[in-house]
Amino acid sequence: MAMNGITRRGAIAAISGAAIGLTKLATLKTWAADAGHPTAPVETASGKVRGMRAAGISTFLGIPYGADTSSCRFQPARAPQPWTGVRDCFTFGHRAPQLVNRMPGASASANMTPAARFLLNITSHASMGSPQGEDCLVLNVWTPEASSRRKRPVMIRIHGGAWAVGSGETEDLSALCRKGDIVGVAMNHRINALGYLYLGAFHDDFVDSGNVGQLDLVLALQWVRDNIAAFGGDPDNVTISGESGGGWKTGALLGCVPAKGLFHKAIEESGSFVAAVELSDAVEVAEQTLKALGIAKADVHDLQKLDCMRVIEAALSVSPSRAEADPLVLRGLAPALDGRSMPAHPFKPAATELSRHIPLIIGSNKDEATLMMGFDSNFGTYTADAVQKQFTAMLGAERGARAFEIYRNRAADDQPTYWLSAISTDIAFRIGSIVEAERKAAQNAAPLFMYRFDYEAPVAGGVLRAFHGAEVSFVLNGSVSGEMAPTGPEQQGLADKMSQAWLNFAHTGNPSQKGLEWPRYDGISRKTMLFNKQNEAVSDPDRTTRVFWTA
Repeated sequence: MAMNGITRRGAIAAISGAAIGLTKLATLKTWAADAGHPTAPVETASGKVRGMRAAGISTFLGIPYGADTSSCRFQPARAPQPWTGVRDCFTFGHRAPQLVNRMPGASASANMTPAARFLLNITSHASMGSPQGEDCLVLNVWTPEASSRRKRPVMIRIHGGAWAVGSGETEDLSALCRKGDIVGVAMNHRINALGYLYLGAFHDDFVDSGNVGQLDLVLALQWVRDNIAAFGGDPDNVTISGESGGGWKTGALLGCVPAKGLFHKAIEESGSFVAAVELSDAVEVAEQTLKALGIAKADVHDLQKLDCMRVIEAALSVSPSRAEADPLVLRGLAPALDGRSMPAHPFKPAATELSRHIPLIIGSNKDEATLMMGFDSNFGTYTADAVQKQFTAMLGAERGARAFEIYRNRAADDQPTYWLSAISTDIAFRIGSIVEAERKAAQNAAPLFMYRFDYEAPVAGGVLRAFHGAEVSFVLNGSVSGEMAPTGPEQQGLADKMSQAWLNFAHTGNPSQKGLEWPRYDGISRKTMLFNKQNEAVSDPDRTTRVFWTA
């Protein structure tokens, strides 16, 4: 799909940058504040660490959970080298190597729409942060008390940015820890080509290369299992969660063999993971990458010697043959069906048995795709005829015409731009979440809870509505600053409910609370919690579009 010259590839990149920018605003402002005072040393398996104590929370930044990956590029990571003395963990560690991510076609101008100006503001923060480097396997811990005297639920937040960009420093869990008496963890891991370029077809040394980004997350989970008790966490009550790319990675861990037993609950926000990349597609991406770099298959080890940014840029430039048919292949770099750590699709054709007993919250936002459309000069002014042509381009004449009628009739009085954003939202986010939920529910095992975030954020004049990433500030109980901070009574009330639901789920596996009874999702009633000014559980919302995509 193209919108005013913005390709699907560019649109997904736009989502990555804007979502990261939203959460980056929080981190930059948080750490500009008073850092507090040093904590007492905490013993880990690799050595003692010291963090900073402020406002009732102890924060440990940049704790190594793995060794420098430059010595094992495209191979599973190793444990970190032990250190002597006390390591000061006061600053974020290296971000994984990544290309600077910006919205396509965006530049400041006096004629910018409010939506474009807002998006330019938040995406400008996406490239800010700590230096990049292959010595990037670090994690951050927030805790009310760095002591083994009590065991608190552990909430792990996996950063977004699709599979290509981002870092754990965008995930500030201090407010959740303060409110809900939990221990929070966020980590960096290898991404893009360094995390997901499959080279196993060329040499056995790289049989795991298509999933080393996920294996980094497994290594971090093993660190949590072995060390989190010293920080006040319970290794037997771990919830993994994430938004956008973080949701995708969370879903992928549900089908990752070595991750089994390392976590006990999961939350996927605006990012389902029904199927991994087929091995043939992963090999094609790798072949094109080698060709772009002028490297023969027999010389695949040369990739370990090149400047990593050259490898990343080459891999992100390829055009797989099935790009238009499969968004994961469009990305080119995502967990591969390698027969090892990922032996089967997590939710295709059915839900994996690996995570059968893992309770899950999954959902999406009502208007996700407005975020990718914000720089479109036609945003808010599309005609019905122009939108119908877009539907035809996406789905073909017959199916496109049918979809156009469905989406137009669902919101006949709305500006046609929102018919286009609605179908784009369903294709990229909502339907995948429903498919995953339906197949999880069919197991009739672990509790499953579905939500949709409908609250229309009062930013950019409200034209972006409930856009991609808009729920993050509410889930994190106000950790996100700037325009997305829940400042008024209405917003703070929603933040109170959403953050408490996430906290309750981390504690007990049940998000319900006083004033918010959240029923389990099943394949019959399809009860879905709609978060808005008034929160309510509704049976099968937008049934017509669900049936169109899933029947």
